[in-house]
Amino acid sequence: MNILIVDDEQNHRLMLKLHLEDAGHTTSEAANGMEALAMMDKAAYDAVLLDMKMDIMDGITTLGMMRQKGIATPVIIITAFSTVKTAVEAMKLGAADYITKPVDIQALLETLENCASSGAACEYTPVQGYVFGGVYSETGLGTIINQLKLVAPTDATVLILGESGTGKELVARSVHDNSRRKDKPYLAINCAALSENIIESELFGHVKGAFTTAVKDKTGLFEAADGGTLFLDEIGELSQTVQAKLLRVLQEGTFERVGDTKTIKTDVRIIAATNKNLKKLSETGNFREDLYFRLAVFPVEIPPLRERKEELPALVRFFIEKHSNRFGKLVKSADEAYLRALKNYSFPGNIRELENLVERSIILTTAQKLEASTLPPLGTRQTAGLSIRNNERELIVKALQKTGGNKSKAAEILEISRRTLHNKLKEFDIED
Repeated sequence: MNILIVDDEQNHRLMLKLHLEDAGHTTSEAANGMEALAMMDKAAYDAVLLDMKMDIMDGITTLGMMRQKGIATPVIIITAFSTVKTAVEAMKLGAADYITKPVDIQALLETLENCASSGAACEYTPVQGYVFGGVYSETGLGTIINQLKLVAPTDATVLILGESGTGKELVARSVHDNSRRKDKPYLAINCAALSENIIESELFGHVKGAFTTAVKDKTGLFEAADGGTLFLDEIGELSQTVQAKLLRVLQEGTFERVGDTKTIKTDVRIIAATNKNLKKLSETGNFREDLYFRLAVFPVEIPPLRERKEELPALVRFFIEKHSNRFGKLVKSADEAYLRALKNYSFPGNIRELENLVERSIILTTAQKLEASTLPPLGTRQTAGLSIRNNERELIVKALQKTGGNKSKAAEILEISRRTLHNKLKEFDIED
């Protein structure tokens, strides 16, 4: 067999090359995904050994681009044990098999022999779509995914916009995993979940005695994430005080711990996300305009699921493959009635809600196809006037009615912070 070895570790490539050539195979080598794609454009191979974790372009992205380009060569993924789950996901994109490091040469040779002797062992369905780390789309997100592939290797600040549940954190993680910082820390914080004092301490740290409960020094996220990436979710919830300190970090790369005068330097890439219109908030003075422009170097807007219903079949299939084995089921697909019921639903919870529905159906079913009877009552298609904002306002009003106007208890029911609830009351003009 003529085998292409794709690995950014020269010694590992050499080891594989020597063993494979001793077994009678011919080999070629590529040090990264981009180099491999260029080689596959010029020559045909019987199999590709593709390392999962590489600089410049990782294995998942390389495999996805192979399938987009129509390259039908069987791929065997090489992965560390800690990333076997990712390798299994790669198989859904068309990998024939995977082997773990350190590579068992005999097992590798047997896998290659299976590929040579049985076409079925290496069959796959080419992906007609776009893949970027953990983000997959058949049509709707194609342009966005291509943009993310371009921005990921840079250090540009990325602002991810979109409703709750659209997968903003998944996009953030994928940007980090495809950047030069991927071997450095990736830390995340939900800015809506903490009070102003606590979030300032979490981000910048504090020294002992800075406030009543500061009994010892604390390292903040900007210090802990040095060299890596910090994901600031729901950044629109930050107070003006914290916004000012964040702006300084973006401009100068420096900050002080709370209660300290010592300046600390940090090299952190910021990825922020929000379900609010930051531009509008900055124009009304509710969010610093200078910070907004610093954050919006590369804005990416993830559309809600109701605006890309054509992707439902692919997403349902993806979640079936993801969860079927986990629940010990043999579910393979969903029937037409099941998909029709989903297409008639507005999905206020977006991708997150869809995944929960599919998980529930898998648990309830005893068949190999998901049926509409495993879905909870979803209602009918919502009209354009009944947007997610209407649903959100209605939920808030109902929670307040149920608690007799007690905002703390209403926030608990809604699973949001009291501060977020306060902001929502102002946003929707809901009076006490």
